[in-house]
Amino acid sequence: MTAVKGRALEAGDSWGFEAAKEQVLGLAVVADDDRNGVRFGGMPPAMGGYAAPGADPLAAAPAAPALQAASEALAENRSIRLAEVEKLKRRAALGDALELDKKQADGKDLYFRSRMDRQSGSVRALYEMLDKTQEWAENNYYHLPIEQQLAGLVSVNAFWRDYAEHDPEQPFRSIHFADASRNFTEMMLALSVLDLPFESAEHPTEFAGGKMTLTAGSPMIVFHEEIREASEVVEQTPILVSQNFFRHDDRYRHENNERLDKFVTDEFLVHTVYGCQVVLTNPTSSPQKLDVLLQVPLGSIPVLNGHETRSVQLDLQPYNTQTVEYHFYFPAAGRYPHYPVHIAKNEKLLAHADATMLTVVEKLSRIDRESWPYLSQYGSAEDVLEYLRQNNLHNTNLDKIAFRMGNKPFFLQVVELLERRHAYNHTLWSYGIKHDVVPAVSQYLQHADGFVQQCGAAIDSPLLRIDPVARHSYQHLDYRPLVNARVHQLGRQRQILNARLHQQYHQLLTIFSCRRDLDQDELMAVTYYLLLQDRVSEAMDFFSRVHPADLETSLQYDYFAAYLNLYRSEIDAARQITSRYADYPVDRWRNAFVSIDRQLDEISSGEVEIVDVESRDQRQAELAATAPSFELKVEAKKVHLDYQNLDRVLVNYYLMDIELLFSRNPFVQHSSGQFSQIRPNLTDTIELAKGGKRHEFALPNELLNRNVLVEIVGAGQTKSQAYFSNSLSVQLIENYGQLRVTGADSGEPLSTVYVKAYARMKDGSVRFFKDGYTDLRGRFDYSSLNTNELDHVDRFALLILSEAHGAIVREAAAPKR
Repeated sequence: MTAVKGRALEAGDSWGFEAAKEQVLGLAVVADDDRNGVRFGGMPPAMGGYAAPGADPLAAAPAAPALQAASEALAENRSIRLAEVEKLKRRAALGDALELDKKQADGKDLYFRSRMDRQSGSVRALYEMLDKTQEWAENNYYHLPIEQQLAGLVSVNAFWRDYAEHDPEQPFRSIHFADASRNFTEMMLALSVLDLPFESAEHPTEFAGGKMTLTAGSPMIVFHEEIREASEVVEQTPILVSQNFFRHDDRYRHENNERLDKFVTDEFLVHTVYGCQVVLTNPTSSPQKLDVLLQVPLGSIPVLNGHETRSVQLDLQPYNTQTVEYHFYFPAAGRYPHYPVHIAKNEKLLAHADATMLTVVEKLSRIDRESWPYLSQYGSAEDVLEYLRQNNLHNTNLDKIAFRMGNKPFFLQVVELLERRHAYNHTLWSYGIKHDVVPAVSQYLQHADGFVQQCGAAIDSPLLRIDPVARHSYQHLDYRPLVNARVHQLGRQRQILNARLHQQYHQLLTIFSCRRDLDQDELMAVTYYLLLQDRVSEAMDFFSRVHPADLETSLQYDYFAAYLNLYRSEIDAARQITSRYADYPVDRWRNAFVSIDRQLDEISSGEVEIVDVESRDQRQAELAATAPSFELKVEAKKVHLDYQNLDRVLVNYYLMDIELLFSRNPFVQHSSGQFSQIRPNLTDTIELAKGGKRHEFALPNELLNRNVLVEIVGAGQTKSQAYFSNSLSVQLIENYGQLRVTGADSGEPLSTVYVKAYARMKDGSVRFFKDGYTDLRGRFDYSSLNTNELDHVDRFALLILSEAHGAIVREAAAPKR
């Protein structure tokens, strides 16, 4: 009953214990409907916030006034939020892996509020710092590093014995399942082989006449505990004493995986160490101060710091037991009397053991076939082999038969038998070198760790194969998120700034230096680590050498192929690959392919669709795509405005001496801040088409052929530009540290446009920050680094350089956080 009620993850009373107890005590049973309710917004029970099953969680009324106001504010946008949920659910049906219900949507309040706020123009989520790079490993065992993934995780016990012996045609159940509970791995394996239903049926219970009746609705495990009447305690003497002999090197026997004492009761062997175990018990409620007299048998010699005769003083507490032992051996055969243990108190004898006559022989008249120490030394070869066939080898010291291994036929028999029983002994296998048995030598060398460590990181020979993965000395590791500040090599040597990646990559190179050729999996590993370093062309070369038919799985190959197709601008080829994984059952991999697919959509349509709400990069991209923003360009006597999510802007015109301004401060290319306190020479309001992307208008006639600074104010942002020619269209999304480059005439995204970012730090210094190229979407993230450099940045100056479209220098503020 205790075990059944001890299910920590279940709060209900499915067995009826509580109801039965209350009925017995005469108490009224009141149903608690809240137990089946839905918790709203993570509020504690003391604050209300429960809803009835099936009810709208947004309709639950919190008790506190502050929560009431919050609930009303959320309820205003309830239809919007529920529509978002339904939209995401529809995407899940198409393979977007977004299975969000209403409760989960409440858990994503911050994300959904940011989506609603962009429609009302209120507060939006700010820039999120890029997470620090983390090292990831594919684990075959839950939360265990590779060095702990050893065979000892699952130990030999009665449960696995039952599993090995059960009839495969019958359901497997074992009363020893609790033995397989040393660790999480063993428990999960045990549960996986037990033939119990994944979901149990209802188990009706009845209480009547002080008796409980349980009707099993499906196979189940039941813990049962009961109280029975005990028999009377027989009157005992004040002190209980027992005395038994045992062989020092063969003290125990094992039955049903339990260790039992193995006492010697007939013959003793010469030149063999024996022990005498004396057990004293105080069955009374009074402490006893006792004198215990011990003496080795006549004709024996004490060993192990023993004495021929000695007296031991014991303070034996009430209801307590103490054990005293001494050891001896017989140098010659014969019959010898033994003066037994005597217990006295205050010089009065309380108890003693029975006197015995011990028989000592040169050789035992009856072979103890359960005694491994005797059989290993004196038994025949067949006796030894039979013992090895029938007994538990995990409790057998196999080193005792090492002297027999010089006989090659016997060696081969023993090795074959132990292999069948999955038992290995390093000493026995070493004789394979003496007998020139190659399989045994190979297995011996695999276990000779000291020798293996001197043979290099990897080797493949007829006698020894060193596989770093199998020996747990190396494993493939992922590093994400990882951003390289420089896209080109700086200096004579390439540098990997992430210390853990540097160590992992060079460990891989050490292993490869021991290889004659790289296999297919190793070529894939090289491709991955080269891509981490932005060495794309080299990664493509190695990837081209991979034959997908020779890989165990094509998943990783297809992902690399789709990813590298983006670098080749092969949109259709990438789309064909990602479409095959739209319904892949593993969320992580499906989202990876769908993310590439959404990038392909953005390249063609410019719209951003989020796949994984937990992804910082996707959230940033989605927020950047929906944030009100604009960029302007003045050329050919016209103002060109690229915008998103704007209805109107205010245009201010300032006459200026641009050469003077540039000479005074080269870092400031757009000087709107300097004109904030100056009245503009001309002001106009421009209405923008809803949902539009581009708008252009001519400069006022009176400002033509003048040095003029055009200032645009919209959505709380102010941007300006001097009137000079350029052919690039650049959108800066400052709050998210991104820019987008498109063609001035076509409006198409421009890839491989070089972007170099310098930062003016808060201390006034100017330094290089990051460079790179725009992707196929025309996007470049100029602010994200794994370091904390962004914390000290005040402003960015950006050089956007294209061989076909010229160059332009822009400035941007550091993202708000």
